[in-house]
Amino acid sequence: MGFVHAVAGFAAALALAACAPLAPTTPEGNPVTQTNVVISLARSACYGFCPIYTVAITGEGDVTYVGHGFVNVVGEQRATIPRADVAHLLARFDAIGFDALRNEYRASITDIPTYTIALERNGRRKVVVDYGGPGAGMPASVRALEDEIDRVAGTARWVLRDGQPVRTRPAH
Repeated sequence: MGFVHAVAGFAAALALAACAPLAPTTPEGNPVTQTNVVISLARSACYGFCPIYTVAITGEGDVTYVGHGFVNVVGEQRATIPRADVAHLLARFDAIGFDALRNEYRASITDIPTYTIALERNGRRKVVVDYGGPGAGMPASVRALEDEIDRVAGTARWVLRDGQPVRTRPAH
């Protein structure tokens, strides 16, 4: 009976291990590292009501938001997110080939916001400037990454007012 129980226990352990979530990996299959990581997104002014703010996320899951205009919360706010969320975000950077993107994508138009993504990892820094997005030749996956950074950081709680964009500058 002991042998049967041992085999059954081993099979159960294998089944549980197969269901465990996998750590995020790069497209090459390497583990995503979170050492010395800072992910940041800045959204600038436009001719209109574009939210103006920056958000930074560290590899440890520390979030720092600074609102400037057309946002619900002006000033600095802090939060913490799970490190696993940061790891998945880093995997998204790697999946879209962020390091190989051009440094900027600029359309020949005026009065639109500029979005700037920066990734600092292990002493290296890569910045991509989005002024016109896919219309300027930028892959749509970069715009999706900008939105994912906002989602993971939870910026909507500071940017939106009652779930809606802010159309006035808050009083300072």
